[in-house]
Amino acid sequence: MRFVRTLLTATALSAGLLAATAASAQTTLRYAVGFPTGAAPEAARVYAEAVKKYTDNTVQLRVFDLSLLNLAEMSSGLGQGIADIGYVLTPYTPAEYPHVNMASELSMLLALQNDPSGKAGMAFAGAIAEFIFTQCAECNVDFARQGQVYTGTGGSSPYMLLCTKPIRTVADLKGARLRAGGAAWARWARQVGATPVSMPGNEIFEAMKQKVVECSIQSAPELSGLNLKEVTTDITPALPGGVFTGATTNMNQGTWRKLTEAQRRGMLRAGTVMGAQTTFRYYTYAKRDMEQAIAKGAKVHQADPELLKVSRAAIEADIPNIGAVYTRQHNVKRADALVAAMRPLVTKWTQLVEPIDNADALADLYWNEVYSKVDVKVHGMTP
Repeated sequence: MRFVRTLLTATALSAGLLAATAASAQTTLRYAVGFPTGAAPEAARVYAEAVKKYTDNTVQLRVFDLSLLNLAEMSSGLGQGIADIGYVLTPYTPAEYPHVNMASELSMLLALQNDPSGKAGMAFAGAIAEFIFTQCAECNVDFARQGQVYTGTGGSSPYMLLCTKPIRTVADLKGARLRAGGAAWARWARQVGATPVSMPGNEIFEAMKQKVVECSIQSAPELSGLNLKEVTTDITPALPGGVFTGATTNMNQGTWRKLTEAQRRGMLRAGTVMGAQTTFRYYTYAKRDMEQAIAKGAKVHQADPELLKVSRAAIEADIPNIGAVYTRQHNVKRADALVAAMRPLVTKWTQLVEPIDNADALADLYWNEVYSKVDVKVHGMTP
């Protein structure tokens, strides 16, 4: 009888130790989003649940909207380990991510398609993810040099002019100061006679309020996400086009390497959820936020035919030179080959997203087409 009691006690202790070990194996990671409100922070809550689901509850997230790192601090802060996961906007630090940024500038191809669906962001997020995972080893080296591992992308709705004055004609744009969040939009601004201004997204509100800039080249959901509806009086939706993509769930390299293979695969699957949720929210919020801005008194202007012609000509002239620009300014090797690899992906993904009508379907598309094929034994594991 004593033997039985001893055996039961030993079994209970073993079970307790196993439970304790399982509990201690659970990892909590800090996710810095960098936006105060809007599509990204909302999507981050869904992403947190997806992380738990796809890692079998072995990884949990603490989501920090703006309190841990802002957008300007994100790249360096993530690499330093202040956050484990971060929403990295690579155009903010062009010298650090030249290969990704070069490919991102090809979103201006979308401005030439006259696609009324509004799904440009869905298409480009898929295209850039496939490019980074399968075509651009240099992109992953760029991230590794910053102490990061790429795990997903989200895309905005089409970019437009959110302004404090009407923009309808070439003359209206002449000399106007436009906040440009990427090099392609900055070059477009110069080509059409405006003056580009660079600043982090968190500073746009005050810059427009103080009339430091007349317009921000931005997607409509930032009317709520960055609260620009409070300072925007005029909107020109047809210009300039293109979309903005961010590395929505880049991970600190050390954090990534501490995860098991199963956890890393789960983080990639969850990354498709964050990318899809963010992108689909931008898609649906674009109309909502335009309507809210109009209700607050903002006026929507149609660009006249001459301005549209000038804008299109500027884009058509710029795209063939993107590779040369990055070779000259950032010493990018294989620039033309990388641009050539990216261009057909934009066409491919424009077709793939045509039937998509919800975020879950978009996440599944990203997973099945690209993310599921990533080898987690290798990705992010080498210097």
